[in-house]
Amino acid sequence: MADAAHNRCAMCSVSPTAASRHSRTATSASRFAELVRKNGTSATPSTKKRRTRARKKVLRAIKEQRSFAKKAKLRAVTLTLTFASDASFLSRHISDLLALVRQALKRRGYTLPYAWVLERGSTLHYHLIVWLPRDFDISKDKLKKWWPWGATHIESCRCVKAWGRYMAKFECMTVIPKAARLFGYGGLDESGKAAVQRAGLPRWLQKVLPVGACVRRLSGGGWANAETGEVHWSPYRWTPHGCVLRDHPQPLLAK
Repeated sequence: MADAAHNRCAMCSVSPTAASRHSRTATSASRFAELVRKNGTSATPSTKKRRTRARKKVLRAIKEQRSFAKKAKLRAVTLTLTFASDASFLSRHISDLLALVRQALKRRGYTLPYAWVLERGSTLHYHLIVWLPRDFDISKDKLKKWWPWGATHIESCRCVKAWGRYMAKFECMTVIPKAARLFGYGGLDESGKAAVQRAGLPRWLQKVLPVGACVRRLSGGGWANAETGEVHWSPYRWTPHGCVLRDHPQPLLAK
């Protein structure tokens, strides 16, 4: 009887420190769960950021190509290339087709400005815009020969801006094969490439970065200027309630 009474007293006399520790642990767990929920439903998840960067880069690439095409007197042509089944999909197929077009134009002394986007509707397919000489045509028979993987469609582009917006939807990123690239572009000079890279940068970085400067993303955070070594840090920090301004964002020198 004495032992039972002693045990009951020991169970009732929990130390305040232990009770406080238990309370803090429960509170921390609750806050962590809230953080996870907010992270999963944030207005700017990684998928949305990827979509925004991809859209800006594709639209900027088309804009730069259009400026070049006006000077070179090239015309815009749109293509849609589908895959009959996912089993026939390989990333190199789009590169092979562009190589054939590029080779045909090289014999005439032209380069090939182009942009493409991979999408999935009922099947995987590419949307492209290419810029061709006015006296150069890709016949439907030749296109079918160059693209034996599924259906094809080609026509002159009536409105470059509208087609560019249609290409840059990026609404099916999550159902694209993981190893596949979402988009590609080419045929730009150095200034055009720099403009496309700049378009994909965060807005705060575009404001502080000199025009024409090249930067690279650092693994530990921040962006390093390839020429000066200066590191630019985002003025924002993430919280469970959204992004807020940092107290003292300062650029550092890369080591």
